[in-house]
Amino acid sequence: MRFPLPHAAVVPVCLTIGVLAVIWAVLAFRSQRRFLGTALRATGVVQSLKAEQMERSTVYFPVIRFTTAAGATVTATSKTARSSGYQIGKTIRVLYDPSQPDKLEIHAFWSRWLMVIGASFLAVVSFGIGAAALLNSQG
Repeated sequence: MRFPLPHAAVVPVCLTIGVLAVIWAVLAFRSQRRFLGTALRATGVVQSLKAEQMERSTVYFPVIRFTTAAGATVTATSKTARSSGYQIGKTIRVLYDPSQPDKLEIHAFWSRWLMVIGASFLAVVSFGIGAAALLNSQG
């Protein structure tokens, strides 16, 4: 059974979601730029994997050991996961904040920009649906 939403509800909901998605994209972009402005590069080795059970699958976060520019050895868990995992012993490039080296990111395009791209896509889709509903309601 379908329950169509009235245009009067679709427009403000979609436009609100669109505005919130734009704010999210801008904040994610600024956060990433700030991180990249201070981050240092290093090469690490995947030591192990931390499994996290999702609703229908398991994702694996690599635990990576690397040496900072200051010579300290750090072992930290990446916040980037894969469903297929990472090969233990694999060499991997990372970016880290020198003041908090345990806050690392895998040095790859998608791990750095996926949030910004996702939020921007959500904004475009939401604004598009809202605009289409608005134009459709006007005749």
